[in-house]
Parts: sequence; C-alpha cells; structure tokens
Amino acid sequence: MPCSVSFTPLGRIFGRALRTSNVRRTTRPVRAAMTSGAVAALLKAAPSWEDLKTASQNTDTGKKLIAEEALRAKGEGSPHTASKFGASEADVRVTFYRDHAAWCPYCQKVWMMLEEKRIPYRIERINMRSYGDKPAWFLEKVPSGLLPVLELDGQFITESLVIMQTLEQNYPDIPMIPEQEFDRANVLLRLERKLFSDWCGLVFRPSMPGPFGGGARKGFEQTFDQVDAALGELPGPWFLGGDTPSIVDLQYVSHIERMNASCLYWKGMQLRGTSRWANVERWFAAFEERPSYHASKSDYYTHIMDIPPQYGPGYSDSSKEAQAAQLEIDGVTGWKLPLKLSSSSPEPLPDSMNPGEEAARHEAAYKLSINAKAITKFACRGMGEKGAKQFSAPLADPYAVPNLNFESKVDEMLRVAVCLLLDGSAKPSTDKTSKHGKDAAKCLAYLRDRVGVPRDMSFPAAQQLRAHLNLIIDGI
Repeated sequence: MPCSVSFTPLGRIFGRALRTSNVRRTTRPVRAAMTSGAVAALLKAAPSWEDLKTASQNTDTGKKLIAEEALRAKGEGSPHTASKFGASEADVRVTFYRDHAAWCPYCQKVWMMLEEKRIPYRIERINMRSYGDKPAWFLEKVPSGLLPVLELDGQFITESLVIMQTLEQNYPDIPMIPEQEFDRANVLLRLERKLFSDWCGLVFRPSMPGPFGGGARKGFEQTFDQVDAALGELPGPWFLGGDTPSIVDLQYVSHIERMNASCLYWKGMQLRGTSRWANVERWFAAFEERPSYHASKSDYYTHIMDIPPQYGPGYSDSSKEAQAAQLEIDGVTGWKLPLKLSSSSPEPLPDSMNPGEEAARHEAAYKLSINAKAITKFACRGMGEKGAKQFSAPLADPYAVPNLNFESKVDEMLRVAVCLLLDGSAKPSTDKTSKHGKDAAKCLAYLRDRVGVPRDMSFPAAQQLRAHLNLIIDGI
C-alpha cells in the first residue's frame, strides 16, 4: 500500500539547529489572565527574538537540546529525526530514504531497526506524493518513487520487510530474528497481515446498519485478542521472547500505533490501558522505554491527519465515545490550558516519555526561538495565496505564498507565545477572537494545525505550543 502523509513539511523550519551564542539577558516573568487587554499589553512588552533565544537556550531543556545537537553533528547521541552517521562518512554503507515528515509506518519500522541494530547510516528525506513533489534525482534512482528505500553499497532495495531482512543478513551482530523462532515469526507475520486487514475493514469502510452491523468491530477485536494472546505466550514483553524487540515487533508496532489513534477517533474504541489487552499494553510500555521508539513515535492528531491520504477516509461512528475523542484529538477540548497529560489520558503519555510540564514548554519555546523568522513567514501563509499546484493531503500546500503584510503582527504574537511558554504562568483564556484580530488569528491557526510529531518536536511540547497559540488566538 502506498505510504503518504498530509502536512506541509516543516522539518527545516522547526528542526534546524543553531550554535549557542553569548547571552546577556533573559525574559521577565509574564503573569496575566488571557484577555484581549492582556494580550495587547504583552504585544507591546515582548522581548526581542535575540533575548528570547538566549532565554530558551539558558533553560535546562535548552542546554540539553544544544548538547544533543552537538552530539548529532558528530554522528553520536540518541536516535532523532535528524540524519545520523555513527561512523566516519567513508565507513557508512547505508543511505536510508524516508518520508520528510517521519510519519510513514513502513519507514518507521526500518528506521527503528537501523537504530536498534546500531547500524551507521545517513538519511535522505523525500516528500510523499500526497504533500509534495519528489525530486527528479530520486525518481532517476527509484522510478516507482515509493518509500522506504535503502541504498546498501550502491544497491537500491525497496519494500520495508525486504529491507529489514537485508539488514539482518548484512548486519548480524545484533540479531533480530532468533533462528529457533523462525517458524513462530512467520506465523506472527501472517497474523499481523490479518490484523491490518481487519483494521482496514473496521475504519476505512462504512459500518453496516441494522442487526448485522458491528461485524467489522467484532472481527477486529477477536484478531486483536489473538495478538494479545501471542504476546503472553513467552516470557517478557516481546513476540519472540528475549530482552529486545525483533523484526516481528517492529512489523507490528508502526501500524498498531496508528490503530490506537484511528480506532479511538473514528470508532470511540480505546485500545490502550485496558485489561482485555493487558499484554499489548505491557508491550507498548516496553517500546516506550526505548530511544528508537521515542524518536519515531507520533501523536494521535498527526496520525488522524496523515492516515486518510494513505488508506482513504475514515468512517466515524455516531457514538458519544467517538465524538468526545474527536473533540479531544482535533484540539477543540484538548488544546486548552491547563493541559492534563498523563499515562491515563485518552492519548496516554507514559512517564518514560513525559519530561514534565516545564520541560515541554521550554522545548516548544526553544524550537520557536531558534527559527523564528522562517516560522513567522510560514504562518503568514494563513492569509496568503494557495499554491498553483495542490496535493491530496488536506493541510499540504508547499507552494503557498505567504502574505507578508501580516509578518510584523505574527512576529509579535509568536514572541508573546515564547514568553508565555518560558514563564509558565499563563492562565486559561477568558475571551474569544475579536473581529479585528480574526485575520491574524488565521495565521496562528495555520501554524498550529501544522505542528507535527515527531518531525517538529515531542508530543508534550507540541501540545504546549498548540495550547499557547490557542490562548493568543482567543485574546487578539
């Protein structure tokens, strides 16, 4: 099945690293309820971007991010969306071609395998057809244009499972298919395809009305029961036992991650944190301890926007559970301060991936401040012209033309956002967007809706940024 995603790539906007500069001043605390008057006062008093960048770099989170960027520049450090070498350039045999936004499920499993096996590699990011044109040089090498692609010693390999088998054969030092479990692995891989088929039948086809409806849900749940049972057959959390995940685990996790989001959003089905699928929950908890999963895991909103261009539209139930999930994931109820992110939230944030509220705010502030000019111009697309060429992903418009008449206003509002993210004392909004502020609000909303995980920042940081942008939208 073709892999595609639905946002305009922002990786070069949020993700560009900057060197540490000498710092002199930090921001002063901001303490105000979000009314239109409070926003107006903050707009006049917001520090410069240079001061805000200095302040964000001087937080504990900023210092940590700078240190991680320095390690990645040397091919070291923990897994990340940025290119990684892990060896001298001359010794790198592998080039990994993956989607620009780091959302493709087939790319994700290959990416995780490269990290789990500690294979030195370089990354080339390629657009998905649903949100942008593919470069001509890539199509010359791979005429189909499909991702992922692995280039190993000059040879190009496609299809994720074939790529994974090739990596296993060429890099056997950290085995991911134990020989004694080969037959079991094949049985489980067939079960994964059945689960995938049942998921497609549940989410991407209309439910049958009347007494014969509900068969797709029952079939999916029964197959998910089989998956849960398989995870309980051997010691430890993994499908093939042992202390580390196998190719089988990687084959399952990228799609079950997307099932978690889509089943909740369109069907009101919560797959996480239930006693019925306790082994699946234990398996996810084990993945959520692993750096390779930290780096590649997305959030529910990103998945809900990137799934339809790949698989077709999701069909929603009319249940109260589905309606509540949609309000939460779309941000109507979920992107409001104060945020309540925890392991028991509808979208669970495990302790292993929860840096705390302050660190999440400071990560968002850092990502905004180091690329403020590019982000400001990008947000101005909200009042600009659509691109001459359009793509199927609903939020993708790579050729859009920003309306720079709003650049100064957007710049001011984003500086206020960083102030509030750094300070942490902003209170819930008590206003709604005024007629005078509605055009500028469209620019902030354009940016808010295109914050992607993991491409731009972590899930907790993205939620903080989305909520703080909503705060300002309500107050202008």
